[in-house]
Amino acid sequence: MSPLPNRLTIASRGSRLALAQTEIVSRLLRDYYPELEIEVKVVKTTGDSDPRPFAEIGGKGLFTSEIEAEVVAGGADVAVHSGKDLTAELAGGCAIVCVPTRASVHDVVVGGEGDSGEERLAGLRRGSVVGTSSMRRRALLLDWRPDLEIVEFRGNVDTRLQKVADGVVDAAILAAAGIERLGVEPDAAPLSPSRWLPAPAQGAIAVEALAERNDLIELFAPLEDAAARAEFTCERSFSRAMEGGCSIPLGCLARAGDGRLVADGFLGLVDGSHSMRDRISGGVHEAEALGAELAQAIISCGGREILDELAELAPPVVPEP
Repeated sequence: MSPLPNRLTIASRGSRLALAQTEIVSRLLRDYYPELEIEVKVVKTTGDSDPRPFAEIGGKGLFTSEIEAEVVAGGADVAVHSGKDLTAELAGGCAIVCVPTRASVHDVVVGGEGDSGEERLAGLRRGSVVGTSSMRRRALLLDWRPDLEIVEFRGNVDTRLQKVADGVVDAAILAAAGIERLGVEPDAAPLSPSRWLPAPAQGAIAVEALAERNDLIELFAPLEDAAARAEFTCERSFSRAMEGGCSIPLGCLARAGDGRLVADGFLGLVDGSHSMRDRISGGVHEAEALGAELAQAIISCGGREILDELAELAPPVVPEP
């Protein structure tokens, strides 16, 4: 066994939600290692500094690349990410050393009236404005209500909630996990995750470190949740096989229990005009293979045409000067 470190530097985005997630990890660590000294290093990412819509920015790792770079360069021991922000491929030499217990996976609707998110969206008037920055949510919503107007919705959770309260939009769709972790209690109603498939790894926190750091793997071992890891692995495998990024409207939800894993996948066009779904099941030990197999099933039955069309609509990559 490697000697465990007595100091730890965690790289994190500076948003209130990112810092709340980092504090969750820090608190879990202190429960096991009361003497451990923890420093948080705030890193500004492209997604934080560029105000343009995600689809316009293009590329991957908008909220993770700069944080990963700190780990690779030795400026931080680990990085704490929202699982859904991670790119399909991690930075060279890095690995996810811990996936703690997962939070809520579903989306919620803020605004409108009704006990469920579906009721609230169904009750919106024709032409109502709904805010979201997610291509996945846009595709799912337009597939169901093509008469609504969808607008780009950037900013932190508090900013988005205030825009609904101020009437800038009639409703907004957000991740339940972010709201819960911030401890805010807006008038929100849940969307069924079976119909509104979440982003891969939504609700999961991922701790990334250099794969060679056995001391960190041992340090974080008590925080690992086996079910959350299996779901995380399956959903990320699906995203990787789909070449997923912020501009690809895809969703995946894996649920682990009693040694089994059931996963649903979604791929669609941004305008909601065409989408595909499928389901797969197997043992939790097959998580990686199941995610890839689910993606391949969708790709082989028409998903390739959707991906090709999305690629044609993607913004051109501009070389760095």
